[in-house]
Amino acid sequence: MSDSTPFHFEDLIDRMLLLVTLNSTLVHFLLSSQVEGSIDPDRVDSLTQGLLRTRKWMEEATTMKGIPPSTQNILSLIVKRLSQVESLLPKLSDKAKQAEQTPAQEILSFLDGTKVAAAAVQPGRTSTPTTAEAELVPLVGGTEVKPVEAYRKVDVEDDQFGLIGQTQRQIQQYSARCHVMLPTWWLEVLREIHRYKSESPYLGDVIELPSRIMVKITKGLLTEAPGARLLQDLMKSRQQENYLNASEQERIERAVSKYFQGLEGILKENDVNVKDKILEAQTAFDGFGWGGPELEKRLIKRLNQQCEEALQSAESASDKPRQVIYAEITKLLCKLQHAMLAEPRPREILAQMKP
Repeated sequence: MSDSTPFHFEDLIDRMLLLVTLNSTLVHFLLSSQVEGSIDPDRVDSLTQGLLRTRKWMEEATTMKGIPPSTQNILSLIVKRLSQVESLLPKLSDKAKQAEQTPAQEILSFLDGTKVAAAAVQPGRTSTPTTAEAELVPLVGGTEVKPVEAYRKVDVEDDQFGLIGQTQRQIQQYSARCHVMLPTWWLEVLREIHRYKSESPYLGDVIELPSRIMVKITKGLLTEAPGARLLQDLMKSRQQENYLNASEQERIERAVSKYFQGLEGILKENDVNVKDKILEAQTAFDGFGWGGPELEKRLIKRLNQQCEEALQSAESASDKPRQVIYAEITKLLCKLQHAMLAEPRPREILAQMKP
């Protein structure tokens, strides 16, 4: 948009409605983070991207031809406030990432006599006991007691259900006519889920249930409307990309790590408060990221439907373990959506797809 673009109140209304939506999203994010007691850096990064584009859109309106001076002054003030928030969000993201990586919580838990799994404070780490914990010996009689290992991460995935190979072959089959960056994103999520091991009898469901959803999402992108056509059209304007970069891969690893952390109680066969888990899933779903006005929403809506179905399964599953697993799947899908919106390439692709 340039200075010669004429000012229309109808266009201004659209921009203000977007601003109100962004404002309500930020308020929901702040309140839900306060309730949960933690901040998701991927969600912060995706909000930053949406805020950046909203600020630019509002800024363009201040240069419209024929805009009343009073309206221009108000819009300029709004742009200034958005710029201030925009400068603070990256700092919040950095603090959130540092908080996820610090061992301080683990140290404090030992000082006050409680036990917190190492995986709950540092993404990517397994719950392997520390030396101090492993060497605890009863003062009188008995044998050495080692804490139960809920899960561990390995270097090579185990394709125990054949879903990875099936999805890889499908992506390769369609790569000649479809852009496969988005399907590859979900393939990497699938592979990451299969890199976790546990002796728990619930591990099969913990891996298989979300994996089948990832397979369904990938297949839908490649073979069903509107994804198939959008990915075919994208090949005409964008070079094929069948890999993820380090930043994209890191976000996926963090999301899957959080998924397994949320299931630690189930994997240890401890009693878990199902109502709390479903409430967490509902909060995550309420904060689902839709991105800015420039993004293709039909694919995002399909993912939102997958999240909703997972939440419904969490509420209706016949046994508590599956309810908890589906609740964590809901949170995983929402977190992956925020992670996708936080990365430049997926956002560019979704923007290119929009008519």
